[in-house]
Amino acid sequence: MPAAYVLIQLNMALDFADSLREIRAVEGVRRADLVVGPDDCIAYVESDDITQMMNTIRAIRRVSGVGKTDTRSIAEM
Repeated sequence: MPAAYVLIQLNMALDFADSLREIRAVEGVRRADLVVGPDDCIAYVESDDITQMMNTIRAIRRVSGVGKTDTRSIAEM
């Protein structure tokens, strides 16, 4: 099952709580939290296949307040 962490930078002019609520509502997002550091939020996503994973990441990018994202796919061993 494909999984990834999506590092998210949010728009400072908007309410982070609203953006976080929308990110958490995206299908495939299993957890999303605000963090302190160069990124503002980290989301953990899971999907049945890569196509669904890409759709989830695209949906996160469409959330109001989301700026840049950086996806880190999990390597299964």
